[in-house]
Amino acid sequence: MKRRHPYFAVVVILLVSTMLAGAAPGEWRQSLDGVWQFATNAAPEKWDALTVPGNWDTQPAYSTHKGRGWYRREFVVPKEWSDKRIRLRFEAVYHDATVTLNGAELGAHSGGYTPFEFDVTDKLKPGATNTVTVVADNTYRRGAWWHWGGISRSVNLIANNDARIVWQHIRAEPDLATGEAKVFVNYRLANASRQPLKLQLSSQLGVAADVSTGLQLTLAPNSVTNVDLVLSLEKPIVRLWHFDHPNLYALTTKLLAGGAVVHEQTDRFGIRKVELTPDGLLLNGERVRLNGFNRVSDSRKFGNTEPDELVKSDVDLMKRANGNLTRLMHCPQAPNLLDYLDEKGMMIWCEIPVWGGDDVFIKSSDLSLPRQWMAEMIGRDYNHPCIIGWSVGNELKKHFNYVSNMMASTRALDPHRIVTHVSNSGTGAGADRTNDPLTISPITLYNTYGFNKNVPDKNAATIVHGKWPEQPIFFSEFGMKQFGGALDSRINGIEEMYRVLTEGKPYVIGVSMWTFNDYRSDFTGTPPSGNREWGIVTEDRRPKAAYEQVRKLFSPVNALTLDGRAVTVVPRRPEEVPSFTLRGYELRWSVSDADGKVLKSGVVTLPELKPGAAAWSARLDDAPSGVLEVKLFTPTGYDVADVKGNL
Repeated sequence: MKRRHPYFAVVVILLVSTMLAGAAPGEWRQSLDGVWQFATNAAPEKWDALTVPGNWDTQPAYSTHKGRGWYRREFVVPKEWSDKRIRLRFEAVYHDATVTLNGAELGAHSGGYTPFEFDVTDKLKPGATNTVTVVADNTYRRGAWWHWGGISRSVNLIANNDARIVWQHIRAEPDLATGEAKVFVNYRLANASRQPLKLQLSSQLGVAADVSTGLQLTLAPNSVTNVDLVLSLEKPIVRLWHFDHPNLYALTTKLLAGGAVVHEQTDRFGIRKVELTPDGLLLNGERVRLNGFNRVSDSRKFGNTEPDELVKSDVDLMKRANGNLTRLMHCPQAPNLLDYLDEKGMMIWCEIPVWGGDDVFIKSSDLSLPRQWMAEMIGRDYNHPCIIGWSVGNELKKHFNYVSNMMASTRALDPHRIVTHVSNSGTGAGADRTNDPLTISPITLYNTYGFNKNVPDKNAATIVHGKWPEQPIFFSEFGMKQFGGALDSRINGIEEMYRVLTEGKPYVIGVSMWTFNDYRSDFTGTPPSGNREWGIVTEDRRPKAAYEQVRKLFSPVNALTLDGRAVTVVPRRPEEVPSFTLRGYELRWSVSDADGKVLKSGVVTLPELKPGAAAWSARLDDAPSGVLEVKLFTPTGYDVADVKGNL
């Protein structure tokens, strides 16, 4: 029976399809993370020990090893799983992996950033020791970043009943005129048994305990079935997701047989609307111009394994430096990173690792592998509100056919997000509307460098806009040159480059700096440090002088000033980058004595300040004499501008 709620209406549509399976948390799991045996040849005299997840090249003995690495581990299957379906799942292995269980090959996977799994129900030895072996190969490389090798994300045995939820893909669209919203859910359900199963599907939205709906269905034997559900939410429970107000919802779905739960899954999502116009990006109907940072998944300590401590610290540093919109890197991002971007508010394009004018896929008619990467990425990451689009590749050449075909297949997987590619060829004399895939892209993501030497790069915005005036431009990478790894390093000339790229160009919606962090590399032109020194923070995340330089350049206000006890906020103008409405911001002030002891502090809430609004001032009459410091804080708790003065 369907239960109705005054704020919750339901439309149900049944579909059957053959799309790839995605991730499904919430099952019985046995982690295979921990210490594995490791060797760099197939028949080692002695095995070494490495931690999974991890990268072999973080260890001194294997720091430069390129090629194959052998991993081996023993495990025992829990006795309680004797009647379950069991999968062996790898969240990521870089880059090519061949997996063997108890001496029999399970299969292979190519692609270093997305998950893959094998049904091992009939291949395990119940109650006995089982041995899994993984051969990982890190030979494949794209871009200038280090190609960290090994089992870089978690490995799990996952047990399910015969019926399970493979995924619930959630898309939410607000009606900006009425304040209502619709939530579109695509469930993928699997029946691994030889019998048809009569089941109930029950979903509950986390906004109220009594908001739920149910559906009766029968799954055919050995089948995968898609079920579509449309939820209508009325205004009182709709809270939009925004980079400054990252409101999230949770949808919990139970698959039941005879009233008993056979599988349960909970996924988060956000309600937001992203639109493109020839001169703008609209978020929830509001024109925004935003900046960001490219971040390389790299650390000498962690490789590319992306532990929570690194992910959260990096995102916090980027948000404090006014990073709100970017294409982070040329590959699928770690799930915990996407989770934190959802929570803290950053919009990104996600990309598969097809890079450069000589990439093999540009010249091939077989696009099965990049299509696989895209399907695996979208299947896993569909629900993240931080992802506003997908990119099929970076800095390609003679690439019209590749981009056209990949964009079409990507839209078939997700017709509701922006699908594009990243270009650096549009300024070329030979690039025009007949041969460059910018013609079929809804937005220009463009990389520009060499400002002081290259006139086309200096005029990139004007040249590209002249050829494709119908679409906005986002500079997905911009930078001057490697400017040094020392803490006092600054980016000389970056302010002038930024001004020329954005000033008087309403069609430029923002820029993203290459890069947030220095990163390990053996690419041509890498300094003796072994790091590409483009970052505003060092490889170990210490902010350089460039961090504050760019933080000020990307500030959401034109000025934050003090005149005695009077503090003034000067908003950005609509034609500037960045520019967006300051909603829910506050000033936090403190007065300290000569020894740095805080004498008094307070908070002043700002009114809503739109781009172009008049300067706003407040008096801090309660502030005693001393050193006054005032910081501008976002609703998510980041201090994005500050000023000091003596009282």
